[in-house]
Amino acid sequence: MVKKIEQKKLENVVYNIIMFALIFALVVSFVFTIDKLILEKPKDTCYLQDYAYYKTEPLVNLDQNCNHDENYISACVKSEGNIIYKKNCQIECSYCYRDFNKVMETYNNRINIGRMIFTFLLALAFAFVTIKDKIIRYSILSASLISLFVATMSATTLLDKMLPLVIIAEFLLVIFIYRKTNKEKK
Repeated sequence: MVKKIEQKKLENVVYNIIMFALIFALVVSFVFTIDKLILEKPKDTCYLQDYAYYKTEPLVNLDQNCNHDENYISACVKSEGNIIYKKNCQIECSYCYRDFNKVMETYNNRINIGRMIFTFLLALAFAFVTIKDKIIRYSILSASLISLFVATMSATTLLDKMLPLVIIAEFLLVIFIYRKTNKEKK
Protein backbone atom coordinates (compact mmCIF):
# COMPACT_ATOMS: atom_id res chain seq x y z
CA MET A 1 0.00 0.00 0.00
CA VAL A 2 2.85 2.39 0.87
CA LYS A 3 4.60 1.60 -2.42
CA LYS A 4 1.46 2.45 -4.38
CA ILE A 5 1.16 5.80 -2.61
CA GLU A 6 4.84 6.60 -3.23
CA GLN A 7 4.54 5.52 -6.86
CA LYS A 8 1.43 7.71 -7.28
CA LYS A 9 3.30 10.70 -5.78
CA LEU A 10 6.25 10.07 -8.11
CA GLU A 11 3.95 9.83 -11.14
CA ASN A 12 2.26 13.07 -10.07
CA VAL A 13 5.62 14.85 -9.77
CA VAL A 14 6.79 13.57 -13.16
CA TYR A 15 3.45 14.57 -14.72
CA ASN A 16 3.74 18.08 -13.22
CA ILE A 17 7.29 18.51 -14.48
CA ILE A 18 6.35 17.37 -17.99
CA MET A 19 3.28 19.61 -18.10
CA PHE A 20 5.26 22.59 -16.83
CA ALA A 21 7.98 22.04 -19.45
CA LEU A 22 5.48 21.58 -22.29
CA ILE A 23 3.41 24.65 -21.47
CA PHE A 24 6.55 26.69 -20.84
CA ALA A 25 7.97 25.69 -24.23
CA LEU A 26 4.67 26.38 -26.01
CA VAL A 27 4.37 29.89 -24.57
CA VAL A 28 7.99 30.78 -25.32
CA SER A 29 7.75 29.44 -28.89
CA PHE A 30 4.46 31.30 -29.38
CA VAL A 31 6.01 34.57 -28.21
CA PHE A 32 9.01 34.19 -30.51
CA THR A 33 7.03 33.15 -33.59
CA ILE A 34 3.96 35.41 -33.37
CA ASP A 35 5.88 38.11 -35.25
CA LYS A 36 5.86 35.91 -38.37
CA LEU A 37 2.10 36.41 -38.56
CA ILE A 38 2.23 40.18 -38.08
CA LEU A 39 5.33 41.51 -39.85
CA GLU A 40 6.89 40.24 -43.03
CA LYS A 41 10.62 39.73 -42.75
CA PRO A 42 12.60 41.74 -45.32
CA LYS A 43 14.08 39.62 -48.08
CA ASP A 44 17.76 39.70 -48.93
CA THR A 45 17.88 40.47 -52.64
CA CYS A 46 21.59 41.28 -52.70
CA TYR A 47 22.61 37.68 -53.30
CA LEU A 48 20.48 37.58 -56.46
CA GLN A 49 22.97 39.75 -58.28
CA ASP A 50 25.51 37.81 -60.28
CA TYR A 51 28.66 39.25 -58.69
CA ALA A 52 31.27 38.02 -56.28
CA TYR A 53 30.97 40.18 -53.16
CA TYR A 54 33.79 40.99 -50.81
CA LYS A 55 32.77 42.47 -47.46
CA THR A 56 36.29 43.54 -46.59
CA GLU A 57 39.18 44.80 -48.63
CA PRO A 58 40.77 41.92 -50.56
CA LEU A 59 44.34 41.06 -49.68
CA VAL A 60 45.38 40.20 -53.23
CA ASN A 61 44.19 41.17 -56.68
CA LEU A 62 42.12 38.49 -58.37
CA ASP A 63 43.54 39.44 -61.73
CA GLN A 64 47.23 40.29 -61.61
CA ASN A 65 46.97 42.31 -64.83
CA CYS A 66 44.46 44.75 -63.35
CA ASN A 67 45.45 47.95 -61.65
CA HIS A 68 42.55 48.90 -59.35
CA ASP A 69 42.22 52.27 -57.69
CA GLU A 70 43.15 51.58 -54.07
CA ASN A 71 41.61 54.86 -52.87
CA TYR A 72 38.28 53.89 -54.42
CA ILE A 73 38.42 50.47 -52.75
CA SER A 74 39.32 51.97 -49.36
CA ALA A 75 36.54 54.58 -49.60
CA CYS A 76 34.04 51.89 -50.53
CA VAL A 77 35.01 49.63 -47.62
CA LYS A 78 35.03 52.54 -45.13
CA SER A 79 31.50 53.51 -46.17
CA GLU A 80 30.34 49.90 -45.61
CA GLY A 81 30.20 49.08 -49.28
CA ASN A 82 31.08 45.82 -50.96
CA ILE A 83 33.61 45.62 -53.77
CA ILE A 84 32.32 43.89 -56.87
CA TYR A 85 34.96 42.66 -59.28
CA LYS A 86 33.72 42.55 -62.85
CA LYS A 87 35.26 41.41 -66.07
CA ASN A 88 37.76 43.57 -67.93
CA CYS A 89 39.35 44.84 -64.70
CA GLN A 90 36.34 46.89 -63.68
CA ILE A 91 35.22 47.23 -60.10
CA GLU A 92 32.05 48.57 -58.56
CA CYS A 93 31.03 49.56 -55.04
CA SER A 94 27.66 48.19 -53.98
CA TYR A 95 25.76 49.37 -50.90
CA CYS A 96 23.10 46.69 -51.13
CA TYR A 97 24.12 44.85 -47.95
CA ARG A 98 24.58 48.06 -45.99
CA ASP A 99 21.06 49.14 -46.89
CA PHE A 100 19.67 45.67 -46.22
CA ASN A 101 21.34 45.58 -42.79
CA LYS A 102 19.68 48.90 -41.89
CA VAL A 103 16.29 47.52 -42.95
CA MET A 104 16.90 44.37 -40.88
CA GLU A 105 17.93 46.43 -37.86
CA THR A 106 14.68 48.41 -38.05
CA TYR A 107 12.71 45.19 -38.46
CA ASN A 108 14.43 43.56 -35.46
CA ASN A 109 13.86 46.65 -33.31
CA ARG A 110 10.15 46.63 -34.11
CA ILE A 111 9.92 42.91 -33.37
CA ASN A 112 11.74 43.21 -30.04
CA ILE A 113 9.63 46.16 -28.86
CA GLY A 114 6.49 44.26 -29.88
CA ARG A 115 7.66 41.17 -27.98
CA MET A 116 8.44 43.24 -24.89
CA ILE A 117 5.00 44.84 -24.87
CA PHE A 118 3.22 41.56 -25.63
CA THR A 119 5.03 39.57 -22.92
CA PHE A 120 4.63 42.35 -20.35
CA LEU A 121 0.88 42.43 -20.98
CA LEU A 122 0.70 38.62 -21.05
CA ALA A 123 2.39 38.33 -17.65
CA LEU A 124 0.23 41.11 -16.24
CA ALA A 125 -2.96 39.52 -17.58
CA PHE A 126 -2.15 36.08 -16.20
CA ALA A 127 -1.42 37.60 -12.82
CA PHE A 128 -5.11 38.54 -12.69
CA VAL A 129 -6.57 35.47 -14.38
CA THR A 130 -7.44 32.71 -11.97
CA ILE A 131 -6.44 29.30 -13.23
CA LYS A 132 -7.09 26.52 -10.75
CA ASP A 133 -4.24 24.35 -11.99
CA LYS A 134 -1.12 25.91 -10.47
CA ILE A 135 1.23 24.12 -12.86
CA ILE A 136 -0.43 25.70 -15.90
CA ARG A 137 -0.59 29.14 -14.30
CA TYR A 138 3.00 29.18 -13.08
CA SER A 139 4.37 27.80 -16.32
CA ILE A 140 2.58 30.53 -18.31
CA LEU A 141 3.76 33.23 -15.91
CA SER A 142 7.33 31.89 -15.89
CA ALA A 143 7.46 31.59 -19.67
CA SER A 144 6.10 35.10 -20.19
CA LEU A 145 8.61 36.56 -17.73
CA ILE A 146 11.54 34.69 -19.30
CA SER A 147 10.37 35.79 -22.76
CA LEU A 148 10.11 39.37 -21.51
CA PHE A 149 13.66 39.19 -20.17
CA VAL A 150 15.02 37.74 -23.44
CA ALA A 151 13.15 40.34 -25.53
CA THR A 152 14.53 43.11 -23.32
CA MET A 153 18.08 41.83 -23.68
CA SER A 154 17.59 41.62 -27.45
CA ALA A 155 16.59 45.28 -27.52
CA THR A 156 19.40 46.68 -25.39
CA THR A 157 20.92 48.74 -28.19
CA LEU A 158 17.54 50.19 -29.08
CA LEU A 159 16.58 50.97 -25.49
CA ASP A 160 19.98 52.52 -24.71
CA LYS A 161 19.30 55.06 -21.92
CA MET A 162 15.78 53.75 -21.30
CA LEU A 163 17.08 50.28 -20.36
CA PRO A 164 17.31 50.97 -16.59
CA LEU A 165 13.72 52.23 -16.55
CA VAL A 166 12.51 49.18 -18.47
CA ILE A 167 14.36 46.84 -16.10
CA ILE A 168 12.84 48.63 -13.10
CA ALA A 169 9.37 48.27 -14.65
CA GLU A 170 10.01 44.56 -15.22
CA PHE A 171 11.27 44.16 -11.66
CA LEU A 172 8.11 45.85 -10.35
CA LEU A 173 6.05 43.47 -12.50
CA VAL A 174 7.82 40.48 -10.96
CA ILE A 175 7.18 41.83 -7.46
CA PHE A 176 3.53 42.48 -8.33
CA ILE A 177 3.08 38.94 -9.70
CA TYR A 178 4.77 37.46 -6.65
CA ARG A 179 2.53 39.40 -4.26
CA LYS A 180 -0.58 38.60 -6.29
CA THR A 181 0.14 34.86 -6.42
CA ASN A 182 1.30 34.82 -2.80
CA LYS A 183 -2.03 36.32 -1.62
CA GLU A 184 -3.96 33.59 -3.43
CA LYS A 185 -2.02 30.86 -1.60
CA LYS A 186 -3.31 32.09 1.76
